[in-house]
Amino acid sequence: MIVQAFDVVLLAVYFILLFLSLFWLLVFFTVQDDKKPQKTGPLPKFTVIVPAFNEERAIIRTLQSLVLLDYPKEKKEIIVVNDGSTDATQQLVERFVAQHPNDAIVLLNQKNGGKGSAMNNGLRIASGEYFACLDADSHVEPNALREMLPYFENPTVGAVCPLLKVNKPGSLIEKVQWYEYVVNMFYKYLNAKIDCIHVTPGPFSIYRTDVIRGLGGYDETTITEDLEIAIRLQKHHYKIVQTFDAVVHTNAPKTWKHLFRQRVRWYRGSIDNSLKYKSLILNRRYGDFGIIRMPTILLSGILTIIVTVFLFRDLAIKGIRDIKYLDAINFDILTLLRAWEFQLDLLNLPYFRYIIGLTLIGLGLFVMVYSYKIVGEKITNHGRTAVSLFFYLFLYSFFLSMVWMYIAYEFTTQRRTRWA
Repeated sequence: MIVQAFDVVLLAVYFILLFLSLFWLLVFFTVQDDKKPQKTGPLPKFTVIVPAFNEERAIIRTLQSLVLLDYPKEKKEIIVVNDGSTDATQQLVERFVAQHPNDAIVLLNQKNGGKGSAMNNGLRIASGEYFACLDADSHVEPNALREMLPYFENPTVGAVCPLLKVNKPGSLIEKVQWYEYVVNMFYKYLNAKIDCIHVTPGPFSIYRTDVIRGLGGYDETTITEDLEIAIRLQKHHYKIVQTFDAVVHTNAPKTWKHLFRQRVRWYRGSIDNSLKYKSLILNRRYGDFGIIRMPTILLSGILTIIVTVFLFRDLAIKGIRDIKYLDAINFDILTLLRAWEFQLDLLNLPYFRYIIGLTLIGLGLFVMVYSYKIVGEKITNHGRTAVSLFFYLFLYSFFLSMVWMYIAYEFTTQRRTRWA
């Protein structure tokens, strides 16, 4: 049997994935979860910063959720930073502020400078001992703040992340993202067990205000400021906690174009910041975060690109071979179909490919089951799921492969991804 180049690549990737899967299974079954400490002493002052650019469709729902937070009004401050919106965002916020005179809501208007700039401007006037970023397309459950703040009783904790869910998924693309978010929360659950969280999402991650100020605030040049600030916290040995008791709902992209642009920004930003903090990679000073998490940020993209390139190469070779054969028989396809007979050559079946496929399917089912268990969801919570689940399990990976191929194209042509 002739071993093809794609088979060698596939086998190498399989063993890497198998090693990582076994590692995370050991983490899942052997590492105990951190217990949430009890909050002691008086409630601290808290600030939430809402950066907003052209968010007229969602900003009011976001602000309403903050007003309804189960927290004393005199201890809660809301800062909305209008980042040069060209729609009705500013007018809507001004009207909302006038309608809620008993809530401490401040509106800052600035020229468009990006999310990092908006967060820094809000941080300059924030008076809370702790602060959160809340993207203007997300809203918070009323109990979220009280569930998250107790973790800061541990002085080494620099940030706490909530349970993030897609808000009311209805279409195919939204349901696909709902599955993705649920599964990603399972991965965050595993990473939290060994202090390997590398991103503090924009929807309501909470930070110690003095820590972020001491680290210089947000990086205004990166396209993934939530990932950059998390890696910076890890670099300075602050702990990042993931909680599943505080739920935040976020609006998912509604078109494939917008989803593609978002994923390009996310993944390109992860590569850029991994290279920026390359001194952490395989550095024992940073424990599992340096040895496991940082290398796999890069490895996941590299392996995806390699497998995709060899897959298309393999398909192209087979396609050219089939075309040459059809040309040799003058494209007499009807005769070819009449002469076709089913033949099963057991000795030449690609058994190792089947083993790889079955292993990945088995791991995928395990992850899906425990993902929904951990986040407290049912797979049927949003109606019929057969089509969207099939798409997520078997087709969505090709979409993400195209995202990584585009990022590879950006790197080779030295193009820059913009915040979108």
